[in-house]
Amino acid sequence: MDGTHAVFAGEAVADPLPSVVHGQPGAVLLVRVTDGTVLFANPLAEQLAPDLDLPCPVDEWSRVAGLQASDGSDLADPTTGEPATPLSRVARGEPVQGERVSAARGSDMATAREALWVVGLPLTDTPVEQLSTLALVVLLPLREKALVDGARESAEQLHSRAVLASDLAFTISDPTRPDDPLVWVNPAFERVTGYGREKLGQNCRFLQGPQTDREAVRRIREALEAGEPVTELLLNYRKDGTAFWNEVVISPVHDAHGRITHHVGVQSDVTLRVRAERERDAALAVARDARRRLEFLSEVADALSAVLDPEHAQDMLPSLVVPTFAEWAFATVLDPTGRTRHVRAAHANPAHAADAERFARTQAALLETSVSMRVLRGELGPTLVQVTAADVARGVGDPETTALMRRLGLGSALVVPLRARGQVTGALTLLSGPDRSPYTEDDLRTATDLGARAGVALENARLYAQQRRSSETLQRSLLSPPTDAPGLEVATRYIPAAEAAQVGGDWYDAFTQPDGCTTVVIGDVMGHDVSAAAAMGQLRTFVRALAYDRSAAPREVLHRLDHLLEGLGVTTLATAVVLQLDARSTPGHRGVRWSTAGHLPPVVAAPDGSVGELDGEGLIIGLGTYRDRVQHETQLALGSTVLLYTDGLVERRDRSMEERLAELRVVVAELAGAPLEELCDELIRRMLPDGSDDDVAIAAVRVLAR
Repeated sequence: MDGTHAVFAGEAVADPLPSVVHGQPGAVLLVRVTDGTVLFANPLAEQLAPDLDLPCPVDEWSRVAGLQASDGSDLADPTTGEPATPLSRVARGEPVQGERVSAARGSDMATAREALWVVGLPLTDTPVEQLSTLALVVLLPLREKALVDGARESAEQLHSRAVLASDLAFTISDPTRPDDPLVWVNPAFERVTGYGREKLGQNCRFLQGPQTDREAVRRIREALEAGEPVTELLLNYRKDGTAFWNEVVISPVHDAHGRITHHVGVQSDVTLRVRAERERDAALAVARDARRRLEFLSEVADALSAVLDPEHAQDMLPSLVVPTFAEWAFATVLDPTGRTRHVRAAHANPAHAADAERFARTQAALLETSVSMRVLRGELGPTLVQVTAADVARGVGDPETTALMRRLGLGSALVVPLRARGQVTGALTLLSGPDRSPYTEDDLRTATDLGARAGVALENARLYAQQRRSSETLQRSLLSPPTDAPGLEVATRYIPAAEAAQVGGDWYDAFTQPDGCTTVVIGDVMGHDVSAAAAMGQLRTFVRALAYDRSAAPREVLHRLDHLLEGLGVTTLATAVVLQLDARSTPGHRGVRWSTAGHLPPVVAAPDGSVGELDGEGLIIGLGTYRDRVQHETQLALGSTVLLYTDGLVERRDRSMEERLAELRVVVAELAGAPLEELCDELIRRMLPDGSDDDVAIAAVRVLAR
């Protein structure tokens, strides 16, 4: 709370006992010292000695309560053997400043045989005549063994139990009189508060002050009106005006007829304990806040890092910081040419979503003198500012944008650069809005860290996209478009891997040989890097040259390729299918021949709706000269479609290859009658609805019926 230094001014070192008994209601008795009779008791005292009617002898109350010494022995005078409980000594007018005993029965205050601390104070010094013959007995529960032992050791060292009880201020008030005034206080009350007997006859509220919790005062009043014990922690004020934390325990005391005759209060100065607890809580709050900030930064960085499209990542950034860190936010970035690009703004309140979108479209109205633009240009570093309507009018050159910003909410703002590789690539502006607490220097440090992490994530996405575009350009440059031959239609597709920026080794080719035959090739070089792409380009060139040079058949092409790679020392490994269609059709058919090198079999859809495969076996390319390449031949009915593809079309981690090949045949059968270009597009959509982890190449050939 405010004024901490004033609250703790004038502290004294606390004795151990309040730490042991704090916050615990006690059993309270009022004993007549002239004849040793218990006249009044509170409900907890009644529970310790049940079924015992008042008034009763104090020794009888001790016997029924089963009071024993702390070592478990009976309490007795060592010389006479007569009962010598602390209560009997109080009944003889002797003060008991503090003694450890245990009770036989449990209650709301204590379980069976739990330690109690007994304090007995004769009231002979009270000006109230009806109290002057009484003694106050309070039995406080000792809850924590380690602290109890510490209190006992302290008593033994100081040779005075009175020291242990010195910080326990006792008071008695009379609820039968108007305003429940004090009628007795002990010396400890005067030492703790500075007030003494001059305050007798007044209600204890004189201890209250400007920062006393009124709700706690109300709870005390309501408990006393209901006849219930109450414990509260109050900020009270000493006579000299210094504040202290007062733990107040008030118990109603009843007479033999159950009427409340007195209120007995036990008051402890627990300022040191409260300060320690608050320092601990503050340290925990700092640790929790630091953990929350780190978790927030990690969540934003992880979310941005998972997005590979730089424009999508830029648009996401403002929405990732609201509502956790800002009421609304917007980002401004620089494109590779250095031009300013304004991205989507985001607001925590859905009702302002349209205004946020409109603001994003009009951000160009931000003047070059605005803080956001100055941070973007590197003229300012991370900046914390208070944004007023006048500031907006000076920093925005458009009345519509000014009105939008006022509707979205002003307040304090953080503007931090988005940095990557030592360069400012953008600026992120966060606004608290009018209903949130203003930003602090800690918030600025968090936002600065956020800008650094976000800047790196956005730059990584940009570099990935750049590399991906370069990879695709290189890959596609190696894959020349196919040419149709008389009576044939050819369509091809190449789809790069969805989550990789490297170029791959998948390729297709389709060309007409000098003798008029059409050769279609599908292949896949092992690996996904620049080396695989280079090897793919090399193999594609070799195959095309070998097939074209002699109008070679598929078997001869693969055989000569094996020999060429071995002779040149090329270690590339690849799978492939080389398929060759005759130059012209025979009535109703066209001849086709193929040879396979470890590749998946092409799928054939006949005009009658049946689907089959062009099976074949053969070692993969690159394992050395293989003289037993096998060539297969068949006749394709006019109107048939042949699909050649790489394994990226059918491989899935969660499905077997057999299942996926069966699915491919079903899809091809359903699409057999579609135009060839449409067939390729729809095939990819159905087989790869979520993209592929691998490159995919497709070559489709249709034997025209006309």
